[in-house]
Amino acid sequence: MNPLTGHDEVCTACAYCGWAVSFAKNTDDKITCARCGSTVKKQGKNAVAYVAAFSISAFMLFVPALLYPVLDISVSSLSSSATVLGSIRTLYEEGLGAVGFLVLLTSVIIPMSFLLSCFYISLAVLAGRKFPFFTAVLRLTNFFQEWHMADVFLVGILVSIVKLIDMSELTFDYGIYLLMFVCAFTAITEVYYDTLLFRLKAAVND
Repeated sequence: MNPLTGHDEVCTACAYCGWAVSFAKNTDDKITCARCGSTVKKQGKNAVAYVAAFSISAFMLFVPALLYPVLDISVSSLSSSATVLGSIRTLYEEGLGAVGFLVLLTSVIIPMSFLLSCFYISLAVLAGRKFPFFTAVLRLTNFFQEWHMADVFLVGILVSIVKLIDMSELTFDYGIYLLMFVCAFTAITEVYYDTLLFRLKAAVND
């Protein structure tokens, strides 16, 4: 729901119970609903800078995480290295194109788009003006936030390790550590990202 803004005050509805909540427009404090206790607006102090820093850091680590081997697998005299993109390509080659596309979309394309859009809108707020398509990108960011699943992909890798550890010799490679950092930085980005906060910050700076 769009907040109603005055010169010094904002009035919006709680997303969970619909209770009307008013607060000072320029406050950086965390705002909670008086009825159900849900968070209406996250704490704003340094939030934009944190989102910018952690989103671009996660994005920069994402590229090598896709290309570096995640695991080195040795069975008898045979050995092989597995990468994220290589695993997706294998799904296509095995006739599981739909599954491969779903993994590519939810574990690579959408997470990277989420990080880029977070960096874009946070950079706009830090610059003190609305960049082109600011509102559209903000809406896309909310959509991407619901569908990025790089962390689920990482959990799947860890489950596979548990299943294979008794049947083969496994060695962690750089890719899995990079992927862990990507998931950690993405999680931190989500902690500080808040649609209402960014819209208010952009309106103040506009």
